Amino acid sequence: MPNLTLINLTPPNLPIGYCPANYQQLANDIVSGTQATFNSTIGNSFFNFGPTTPALNNQVYPWLDEDGNWWVFNGGYWSRKNPVPAGGLERRIFVGTTTDLQTYDGGNTNAPSAWSGPMWEVDTAFEARFPVGVGTFAASGVVSVNGTTTSTAVSGEDKHALIVSELAAHTHTVTAKIDADINSGGRTIYGSGSEFPSSSNTSSTGAGDGHNNLPPFYGVYFIKRTARIYYTK
Repeated sequence: MPNLTLINLTPPNLPIGYCPANYQQLANDIVSGTQATFNSTIGNSFFNFGPTTPALNNQVYPWLDEDGNWWVFNGGYWSRKNPVPAGGLERRIFVGTTTDLQTYDGGNTNAPSAWSGPMWEVDTAFEARFPVGVGTFAASGVVSVNGTTTSTAVSGEDKHALIVSELAAHTHTVTAKIDADINSGGRTIYGSGSEFPSSSNTSSTGAGDGHNNLPPFYGVYFIKRTARIYYTK
C-alpha cells in the first residue's frame, strides 16, 4: 500500500526526568515539540487563490480564480488555453451581432494572434444554408461532408418554379356547345357559332413564379475558432 499520509507528524523527545508543572504545560510542550513533514517528492507547493490577479511578487506561482480556472503568468499576461483548439473543426451557433462576436469568450477586436484578437469568427460556408446530416437521401443521392449538392446534382433552392416534369399527370375537360346545322338549298348553314376544329386548347393561366421553399427559420451565425490560443488577464 502506498503511503497516502500528506503530512507526517514526529512527536518530541522529552528529556529524562521531565516533569511538567501541570497538564497544560504538558500539552504545550508536546505540541510545540512536534515536527510536521510534508510528504511530497517535489517539496512544498504554493499557488495563488482569489478573484483578482496576484501581486507582482507572486507571479511565479499559478493562480486559481474563484471560477475554478487555473492561470499562469507567461509572456507578460496571466493566461490559460482555450479548451477548443485554434482552427479546429468544432462549430458553435451564435445569436447576436458580429460586433458582439469580437469580444465573445474573452476576445477583443485586435487581429487574431496566439495572445490577442477575437476567439471566434463567422464560418461563411454556412451563410444562408441549412445544415444537413451526412447520409443518403432516398431519391436524391448522397450528402457528403461540406457538400452543397448531392451525388445526383440536386441542390437546395429558397424558391423553385415547377416545370412540366414535376407536375402530376392530369387532364383538363373541355366542354363545348355546337349550334345545330341547317341544310338549305344544298348549302350547309351553321348557327351563330362557328365550326370547331378537331382539337382545342384551354385558356392559359398562371405566371410561373417560384413558390417559397423555406421552412420557418431563425437567423444565427455558425462560428469557428480563430488563431487565438490563450485567454489573458
